[in-house]
Amino acid sequence: MKNRILLILFGVLFIIPNINAQNNLEPVESIFDEYDFRFEYYAFVRKMLMSGMSDTPELRFLIIPSFEVEEVVAIEERNEKYFIVHHKMKESIWYTEKNREKIEVEKKEIEISKIDLELYHELFKIVVKNRQYPDEQTLGFDGTNYYFSVADERLKTGTIWSPSEKSKIGRLTKIGNSLINLVQTTKKENIAKLKPELIKEIKELTTEMKQQK
Repeated sequence: MKNRILLILFGVLFIIPNINAQNNLEPVESIFDEYDFRFEYYAFVRKMLMSGMSDTPELRFLIIPSFEVEEVVAIEERNEKYFIVHHKMKESIWYTEKNREKIEVEKKEIEISKIDLELYHELFKIVVKNRQYPDEQTLGFDGTNYYFSVADERLKTGTIWSPSEKSKIGRLTKIGNSLINLVQTTKKENIAKLKPELIKEIKELTTEMKQQK
């Protein structure tokens, strides 16, 4: 019952930018502005979902859905090599009221080339740099909150709530999900390889976001 009540509050307290405004990420709010129950929840997400991941990734894509499990994917550097690291909860942190610490986390990783890392990094960097608050907002009760982080002197983050698939940020979200697909479809002993159409999508969106500045 407690989680059902909080779910309603959680939905109300998220705001959805209108579709026309979804060509930019929004700035991430300060932790000092969060309600206590949301601060507690995000603390659990960091502690459990991101356990063992680098605090200084090249980039990170965090997915917080309303009704499904939380997951995160990042690209990390180790000994001059780069790895896509994917963590996914086996049960929702949000819906688990007791013994949250006992929830298991699925963990996978695969190597990625520096050239392909740089494609993602350039896109994430320009999109996060272009963060801005939307002019108009509406309340939302359902959907997914996405967080995009990138190393740019320090780790910088922008967020969006359930963007339209046809918007620029909707396309960015699809590209973020491609990292998860690479981990899931690449054999452990191989280096992840981007398909030509994905490379084209990344380059095209990067160019569009640069022109939007």
